[in-house]
Formats: sequence, C-alpha cells, structure tokens
Amino acid sequence: MKRNLRAEITKGMAGFSRTQKRLAGVLLDNWAEIPLLSIEGIAERAGVSTASITRLTRKLSCKGFHDFKIQVRREQLHSIVNPLERFFSLPADLGGRKPLVQAARQDVKNINLLLNSVGEETFLKLVRWLSEARRVYTYGVGISSIFSDLIAYTFSQIHKETHSLTEGHVPVEEMIFAMEKDELVIFSSFFPYSKCTIEFAQLAQQRGLRIVLLSDNEFSPLARFASLVLKVPRENILFTTSISALAVLLNAVATEIALQNKDALARELKEMERQLRRFYF
Repeated sequence: MKRNLRAEITKGMAGFSRTQKRLAGVLLDNWAEIPLLSIEGIAERAGVSTASITRLTRKLSCKGFHDFKIQVRREQLHSIVNPLERFFSLPADLGGRKPLVQAARQDVKNINLLLNSVGEETFLKLVRWLSEARRVYTYGVGISSIFSDLIAYTFSQIHKETHSLTEGHVPVEEMIFAMEKDELVIFSSFFPYSKCTIEFAQLAQQRGLRIVLLSDNEFSPLARFASLVLKVPRENILFTTSISALAVLLNAVATEIALQNKDALARELKEMERQLRRFYF
C-alpha cells in the first residue's frame, strides 16, 4: 500500500510537540520544495535544530531526513498520471457516439476541477499581474506551445501586448535575459515536463521576473521557480492533452481585464473595425 506522508503528518499533528508542530507546518507549506531543500535550509525556515528534523522524520518511520526526502519525491511522482497509461486502460468498445459523449463528459469534469482548484484570490492576482505588466511573454513545448500561442492570441484580442518567446530569430534565453522587471512571463508545462522549459523558468527566476506557471500538477518541476502556479486539469480520453479548461480560464481572465477597461477598449475596437473593414467580407 502506497504511503501518503502528507496526510500522515496532518493526521498526527495533534500528538506532536510544540517544536514538531512548527516544523510540520513548515514542511506542509513547502511540500513541493522538500526534495530540493537541505536539512539546514528547512531548519532555518522552521527555527528548529537539524536534530529535531531527524527525530520527526524517524517518528514518521523514515530512516532519517534523506530517506524522508526520497519518499516525498516518490509520492510526488506517483501523483502524476501518465496519459499513455490512462489511454491503455480505456475499454475497447468505444464505438458510435461513445467517444464524443465520453470526451465531452471528461471536458466538463476538467472545467469543474478548474473551478475548484483556482480560488478567487489566485484568479484576481493573475488578472492584476496581467493588467500591471507592460508586456507579456509566453512559452511552452509540444502541446504547451499551442497553449502558448492561444494565450498570446487571447490577450492580444483585448490589446494586451503579448508575445510567444519562440517568435523571431533571437534565442529564448537571450529574450528572457533582456526582459524588464515590469514584464510578465507565462510558462505552460504538462507531463512529461520539458527540460528546456525548466531551464528557462529557472533563468527567469534568477532575473527576478514575475513567473506564472500553468501546469497539470502543483508538484511540477517548474513550480519552485514560479511566482504563481495555476493547476489546469488536462485529462483526456486520448493520450493527448485536453485544452478545454485552459480555454475557459483564458476567456475568464481576458473578460475580467476587458471589463475593467471597457470604455477605452470599446473605442479602440471600433476604430480598428472601421479601418480594417475592407479586409473582410
């Protein structure tokens, strides 16, 4: 039976000493980072000794802090579902309209999961950061590159200057290096996670930029570099990634920003329509 260390810590808090409760709170608040932190780093954050950390990890039936980190990392990896495994588990009798019905139900489920995972505070923070940003950049690889283009297109429709980092001939790392502090970068990364996306996110963090991450898991390897993480459900009956939840999120964010600038945006759109009318039937 697979362990759930996070649940064990939460359940056992009542029996912990005052020091162990403070340490447990720090561990739970920084769960995604635990495999990357040293015992000294956690001790400093919690204001406890390294010996206290060792005692708590042994209380959780681990051999010590190193073993605890390994088990936490293993649990994080197990929480990521491989789309191929999901596809191979499908029944073989999906004939007629069954794939249409099942795909639609799955997308409805994804949207409902999105509504439950993105709280009002997170949503409004994303809206505020986008509104404040002088310019927005997006990046992703594979299916995430399509997400990146969709993000750029959606925000451009409300006249928020947005560019994909893959535009033009300048290397991505040089574009990130040239960014200013008042610009925002949005990374999209879904399992399996691209190593180059991780490296670019790390560089953006080192440059002190605001980073928004759209991912399928809060334990994504990019999460530790992000200023804001939004978990976007992507499950599909096929082994590809569904874009329904992301489309809903982008539409909602764009709508909120547009409503905040309704009068000015309406004037700009009317003028654009007047001048570009001859290009369309």
